[in-house]
Amino acid sequence: MKRRTVTLLLSLLIFTLAGCANMTSPTGTGTSASEDAEQAPGQDTADTTAAAAATAAGESDTSPENAERKVVPAIDFQLKDQFGEEHALADYRGKVIFLNFWATWCPPCRQEMPDIQKLYEEYSSDPSSEVVILGVAGPGSGGEKDAEGIAAFLADNGYTYPVLMDEELLLMRGYGISAYPTTFMVDREGNLFGYVTGMLSEEIMRDIIDQTLSGST
Repeated sequence: MKRRTVTLLLSLLIFTLAGCANMTSPTGTGTSASEDAEQAPGQDTADTTAAAAATAAGESDTSPENAERKVVPAIDFQLKDQFGEEHALADYRGKVIFLNFWATWCPPCRQEMPDIQKLYEEYSSDPSSEVVILGVAGPGSGGEKDAEGIAAFLADNGYTYPVLMDEELLLMRGYGISAYPTTFMVDREGNLFGYVTGMLSEEIMRDIIDQTLSGST
């Protein structure tokens, strides 16, 4: 069988798959963000978001001599997960980060979570691994549960990968999240490598991780 891939370029092309709340390219599947999720203030000024900045960078000159101009730093963070452990972007310098934005009410999010857990168990069990798996949830945003409710959902379903509790929606707003799930890849230098909106299969998750590790598509 031919292997299916999703290409994440340094220009951060957007690939929309089946997902919840896709407001930029409605497909008729999932749930509208305007119906089920509170739009974070500032999302309508898309030019201030990391995603928009990344896309704008991708529209610039693609010649090799201008490649370094397209660096888009990932948004810094210092947030606690469902276990109370604190995570900061600086902690993962030298590693690539699989950063998955999701919501408990989102069916496609729930469908991809077993594969995220599988990857987490694989990478976290290898001391030499250069891959970090992180989820991001927005407690109390729109129809979302509070932090305790999200933690209970994760525990009840056997998910142990770290989920950052973005209580003030700093990452949600900064990344301009308007679709669940949305996954960003951060490279070893702490810069955005690419992002995908919509549910991912395990195969595609591995593809985008490998692309980020190699720094090429």
